[in-house]
Amino acid sequence: MTRIDEMTEPQRQSWIKILADGTILIWFWRAMTGGFGLTPHNFGPAETSLIFIKLVVITIVLHAGISIAFEIRKKKERFLKDERDMEIARKGSQAGYGLLQLGVGFVVITLLAQFVIGEAYQGPISVIKPVEMIFALCLISFLSDLYRHGTILWAYRG
Repeated sequence: MTRIDEMTEPQRQSWIKILADGTILIWFWRAMTGGFGLTPHNFGPAETSLIFIKLVVITIVLHAGISIAFEIRKKKERFLKDERDMEIARKGSQAGYGLLQLGVGFVVITLLAQFVIGEAYQGPISVIKPVEMIFALCLISFLSDLYRHGTILWAYRG
């Protein structure tokens, strides 16, 4: 494993962001399901809004803090991105976008199946209720971002 002082700046940023987003995802998932299930609690609009507002505030505050910390580091120690850094970032973005598209496609297919089959639908995941749709889309968004950073970190190993 590479020590932090031997990492490139983009590699350090990916590690910090994967840890931050992973922590936020765990909090969100547990808040919505009470554990790590695939079905959120049947929250009403007020409870769902409160969880979502907390999610947005926590994410903004954490990422603002990370950005400020890395900007302060930039002023002390300049770094230049080379072609390898840009290629790795591109691979990570492609991987994250691909997973995002698969996830959204899965939600659309699940929604279509529930709409067409109706009450007889017995699939493992439901996205008919707004709280279920919010949970599914937020989960997909976080997982695709984690996958993007994971792909970046994996590419730096090679």
